Amino acid sequence: MKIFSTVFIAVFLSLGISLVAYANPKKSGVTPEQEHIEMLYPTVLVRLAQGSGSGTVIYSELNEEQEYESYVLTNYHVIQSSVKITKVWSSEKNEHVETENRRPVNIDLWEYNNFSTAIGTMGRIADIVAYDKSRDLALLRVKDRERQMSYVATLYPEGLDEGPWIFQTVYAVGAGLGKPPFPTMGLLAGYSRDQDGNELYLSSSPIIFGNSGGSLYVFSPRRTYELIGVPSMVSAYGWGNVVSHMAWSRPIAEIRIFLRENKYGFILGDDLFKICLEEPEEEDEDAS
Repeated sequence: MKIFSTVFIAVFLSLGISLVAYANPKKSGVTPEQEHIEMLYPTVLVRLAQGSGSGTVIYSELNEEQEYESYVLTNYHVIQSSVKITKVWSSEKNEHVETENRRPVNIDLWEYNNFSTAIGTMGRIADIVAYDKSRDLALLRVKDRERQMSYVATLYPEGLDEGPWIFQTVYAVGAGLGKPPFPTMGLLAGYSRDQDGNELYLSSSPIIFGNSGGSLYVFSPRRTYELIGVPSMVSAYGWGNVVSHMAWSRPIAEIRIFLRENKYGFILGDDLFKICLEEPEEEDEDAS
């Protein structure tokens, strides 16, 4: 988990009572089972030789070859040590050129009993198929094409004028300290931008080392828990004094941009997802 040093908190917005009520719909009828299935179970542990982080299963569907395509969203800094860029001599160009090597990473899915107590893990291997250093996001594709992931997070839908809002209740879920996933609760507290101009959410839902790459959820008017961000770093002051309840997440808008720029818009439901995975057809030179 990164530490984000800040001198002041992002600007807070005041909201009317009616807006707060809309932002936090009543959860009557919601069972603990729903909370576990929609927030806890899609969370995975991302294991590397040097430490670990969290990830969230955001897609698992059959492709045209009747194989399962399963993808895990996480932070770039979680898998950074598995991306090696080296310079080698090119006799063709007569200069040193950069080459990239992406090592596969291990992910662990937890098995639970009826009370959502973790009783074991199932290991999978995943490839790093896309990453964005600036946005601190990465996408992993599970190598196992024969089995579907049982639990997949729901992404916050696009094009709806319903938030997320300041003062909306949020839930951060991750495998903090390498432990089985656990939730914390807080409020969406502010908006800001990083040094590269990318958007950030500030929440009071505490996170700790190992939560990076996990998920930030809201309970939506559709009566489901929906992912609105990826926890990435916490605030700090002085010489590394961490403020865990000032947690920064990469928002859903940045996630959408990241997926589409890397031709994974089909995860968002884009109609062109089949085209994104295919090579473009060559133009007919004789065509006028």
